[in-house]
Amino acid sequence: MVTVYKTHQQLEDEDTERYLKKQADIFERRKARREAEGFKCTVEGCGQAFKEMLELRNHINDHQLKDRNAMRCNQAKCGLKFNNRRAYNEHIDMHRAEAKVKILNNIRSVLLYNKHGLLMEEFEREYRSMIGKPVPYKVAGYNSAYDLVSNIPDVVQVTHLDGGQTLLLAMPDEKTEHISKMVGNQRSNREGFNYRTGEVLASVGRNTLRKIEKAAEAKNRKVPEFMKKQVEQLNAIGVFEGGLDLLEFQEVYDQEFGYPLDFQCYGFYSLEDFVFHGLEGVVELEVESFRWKIVPRGYTRSAEAPEVQEIPLDVKNNFKKLLDENQFGVSVPTLVRTYEGSFGQLNVRELQCKDLAELCYLIPDICCVDQSDAGDLTIFPAGYLIEKEKTNGRTSPALWVIGEIKSNIWKLLKSLPNGVTLTAFVKGYEGYYGHLNLGSLQCKDMMELCGLMPDVCSLKLAENGQYMICPAKKSGYEDKVHNDSRGAQVLEPSVPESCKWNVKRVLVKNPGGVKLSEFHHKYLEAVGRNIDASKLGFTSMKNLLNSLNGSLVQFDASESDPILNLSMETESKLSLGPDMVSPLLSERIIRAGWVNVLKVVSPELIYVRMDGIEDKVVKLEEKMEQKMEQFYTLEMAGQKIVPEKLIVGLEVAAVD
Repeated sequence: MVTVYKTHQQLEDEDTERYLKKQADIFERRKARREAEGFKCTVEGCGQAFKEMLELRNHINDHQLKDRNAMRCNQAKCGLKFNNRRAYNEHIDMHRAEAKVKILNNIRSVLLYNKHGLLMEEFEREYRSMIGKPVPYKVAGYNSAYDLVSNIPDVVQVTHLDGGQTLLLAMPDEKTEHISKMVGNQRSNREGFNYRTGEVLASVGRNTLRKIEKAAEAKNRKVPEFMKKQVEQLNAIGVFEGGLDLLEFQEVYDQEFGYPLDFQCYGFYSLEDFVFHGLEGVVELEVESFRWKIVPRGYTRSAEAPEVQEIPLDVKNNFKKLLDENQFGVSVPTLVRTYEGSFGQLNVRELQCKDLAELCYLIPDICCVDQSDAGDLTIFPAGYLIEKEKTNGRTSPALWVIGEIKSNIWKLLKSLPNGVTLTAFVKGYEGYYGHLNLGSLQCKDMMELCGLMPDVCSLKLAENGQYMICPAKKSGYEDKVHNDSRGAQVLEPSVPESCKWNVKRVLVKNPGGVKLSEFHHKYLEAVGRNIDASKLGFTSMKNLLNSLNGSLVQFDASESDPILNLSMETESKLSLGPDMVSPLLSERIIRAGWVNVLKVVSPELIYVRMDGIEDKVVKLEEKMEQKMEQFYTLEMAGQKIVPEKLIVGLEVAAVD
């Protein structure tokens, strides 16, 4: 035999069918009884029957009119008769007030056991089902049930949902508060007429549902006596001795009594609210190291002066590392974000500090703090010389604004010792650190910004006419700095020593001077190669020679085609013969093959060595040594050197 099980929906359909059949049977019995007996008058001592309801109502109105004229109370079990109209009216008003109180209690009782309330459309059906009669809104003096519930806020809270529905929530009083708490702790259900309410609440937004839950959980904010005794028990065993952290209180309560501390069910919004207002007179709250702590009632703080908190050494070292990487200043939010990203969470309250600024003030050997006119703080390494420009009434940005940009530029230029074009640098900067807002720095363009930080970067004009940004050199460098037409500081390119030596050779071979227009030709004759001023960073040959004017050469720069001569100082120190050998190393094209990278100075300068070159170098050195020995010991032996050619820097050979 196979057992057949029914689904939940099938069982629900069967229950609904039985319910409808039962209601139909009841309706048929009532209809048959009314047809047989009619509508009977319920007034005491009457019992007259009528076939139509309208006739019965007219009959009852006649009874009420007679009682009103006779000043007799028509309420059951009363029937008092009065001789004074005023006393009669007061007696009737008393019955109406009692009836209204009964109606309000009935409404509260219908809504109270529904945890999340009832829809207005379901409330009237639920009321009739429980009380046995429709909502008596006319007795209370209203035109509809909605008008009645809208005017009794101490009994019903009316909430309008987004879908247009009206939700009714019961407001408990002192007598029904305990019932409301028990219902609030029950599981949610959708049985009976509450099924439709559950469907609507399942479709509303989270904010609306939270609003309903808060209204449903409204309590009298009173802690039970048994819970106060539990807290007193914890105090007796010394849990609060010296102060217990507020966040640890829930954990201690759970461990001691075996269930969690549910303070929200008593109407408190937070643990601080629960301890401060609910446990008043049992324990107290005190602030220690910027944290709430629970202390015994009557607790008094020690009168001794508090000790200054000693900052741990690892925290100091971490700050020192970060400030070494941001030596031009950093803002407080950036410092916190960088610290937590590198070393983990920084809890300044554990160090008994209000914020990071107070922590920085406690370690003056590591950092110093500057405050702008607007109140913004900038953190610098200890010993940093803070310089502020005159603003002439303008609001200047905080120092960390330009400081963080200087640090970023400094970090990027460390990997670019030979510099990069200004346009490429701006793109690279924004790729690393985001958009560079020059307006906040009160700068028109990037060149003006670079002019504000000569200790970080410098500008020079490249051979293609573009500006190059380079790391700033240390003090004592020989390059000259001048301001261009835009006001930016531009670093003049330096002339290599080999080029200076070759210029000396050209002018020594031409003691009568060389015209500027003929200098290229004379240079080629003396050196054997051309000179390109643009490759050395100069716009023209005249600019190159002008950088040597006075120190090595002498000419009138105002003339269009001046005559170049050696300076008087150079002629007095040097006497170069026509056979002087230039120290400029010759260049040659090597064949293709595998190489070993020895050193990378920059993308433009890489030192390599050809594979198998060692054996060739050894053989070349042996041949060169034999030729030198033959030249100096046989061919040139005994010859005297002209004294004029004995100068500092002359290449000589010594053979053992």
